[in-house]
Amino acid sequence: MKIGIVGPGAMGTFLGGMLGKKNEVVMFGRHEVDIDEIEINGKTELTSQVKYTTDPSDLSQVELVVIATKAFDTEEAVKSISNKITSETFILSLQNGLDNEETIAENFDEERTIGGITSHGVTFLQTGKVKHAGKGETVIGPYPEGETDSKMMNEVEKIFKEVGISVKKSENILGHIWKKVIINVGINPITALLQVRNGFLVEDDSLTGLMRDAVEEAVKVAEEYTDLPSDDLFRETLAVAENTAENKSSMLQDVMNKRKTEIDHITGAVIEKAEEKGLEVPINRSVYRLIKGKENSYL
Repeated sequence: MKIGIVGPGAMGTFLGGMLGKKNEVVMFGRHEVDIDEIEINGKTELTSQVKYTTDPSDLSQVELVVIATKAFDTEEAVKSISNKITSETFILSLQNGLDNEETIAENFDEERTIGGITSHGVTFLQTGKVKHAGKGETVIGPYPEGETDSKMMNEVEKIFKEVGISVKKSENILGHIWKKVIINVGINPITALLQVRNGFLVEDDSLTGLMRDAVEEAVKVAEEYTDLPSDDLFRETLAVAENTAENKSSMLQDVMNKRKTEIDHITGAVIEKAEEKGLEVPINRSVYRLIKGKENSYL
């Protein structure tokens, strides 16, 4: 399959490298960088060839576009390719945050929009090179709901599994997107504030308690909007932190590199949804303010 990857960051590079083992991959980004080969080390060791471009016209023949940008770049990314890809091309989001799929569907249509989440831990090392620090589940499904036994859904499942990315399909992808947000709420801001790897949240009892409080608040909000695919998301958050113990969360990587974080689309999104339902989320509100303060100190 000919696949376009939008966003050459940590996750985009990982996906490009993995899918490039058996597919023709074109990576698209805003800035000129030197990528013709991707190297992954850690849990996965491989090198694969890809094409990198800043010209969206190079995506004109792809059958699948995977959006792997930061959540705050989704709209710009989607608009930049919207009149370049064919009406037959499907668009899959594998990002953090709540509203990416909605933005994609607004610019294309729901029938071509595939929602997705992945819990693989990936650390960006340098252009074209990442560390695969921890394995996790990947879930895809038609957005916001629908049948999973379509030709394209089956094909996407197949190409991911062929390159060693375990994937499952769900008719409740919105529930899984909320689940990923909740896990991120528990891990990303705390690791970014303290500048620690994911595993430290499990090793330190006080931080484990803070993680539990943030997750439980977010679960109460999510239950107002969707059916969650798990009865114990705190336990699942712990498992993700343990499985990616050596990983630096994406938000920590952003803070270390003095970049804008995705806090508005993760914790901020939970706060916004809580306000709509009249719910209080004091732990998440405090964590949000701390990250915004840290972000503002260097931006």
